[in-house]
Amino acid sequence: MWALELAPASSLGSGVYSVGGTERERLSLAGGELVVYDCKDPQDARWAAWLGPWHMAHGMFYAPLWETRDIVETFTRLAWTDTPEGMTADAGQRFDLSTAMYLQAIAGVGTLKVESKRASADRIPKWRGYEAQAGEIWRLDDANAAVQPLMMVTDSAVVTLSPWDAPRESQPGRSVRAAGLAASQAAADFLTKIKRIDWTA
Repeated sequence: MWALELAPASSLGSGVYSVGGTERERLSLAGGELVVYDCKDPQDARWAAWLGPWHMAHGMFYAPLWETRDIVETFTRLAWTDTPEGMTADAGQRFDLSTAMYLQAIAGVGTLKVESKRASADRIPKWRGYEAQAGEIWRLDDANAAVQPLMMVTDSAVVTLSPWDAPRESQPGRSVRAAGLAASQAAADFLTKIKRIDWTA
């Protein structure tokens, strides 16, 4: 299992700063640029990013699979297409991404997980959910969660949103709870505003 995160290309400096990175290598790769950094925190890791014109894909690499050839192999498992609207990744015929997922932390809301509907069909409730613009929404019963997660199902994706007491993007130092808005309500409000989510892997 391997994981890469997507971010705006302008976040490169923040990423380097967060790991205390010292540039190790920089090379052209697949229509973009790959940069590899030795990390100060954690010390036993390397951080690498593939940069397109607008966005980047990045991740941590650990010994023994942290040499440049290993990092290049990881980033070239997918064909990256970068556009002003976002970045997409195509595995072609080489890899089966049916078990892949996309994770994103949403400031002031929680953690959003997007998966293939085809691979997650057995998790969809049998009863009707709340009708929203992008699909149906259910509140899930999870005994291990401090705040119950929400699920939204679209034509091609299953979206799980796990609410947490996160700072709002417009008010970084003020949490949802401190603002007097329940985390679950903030999550529900967020999901109802989504117009469309598609899974095309």
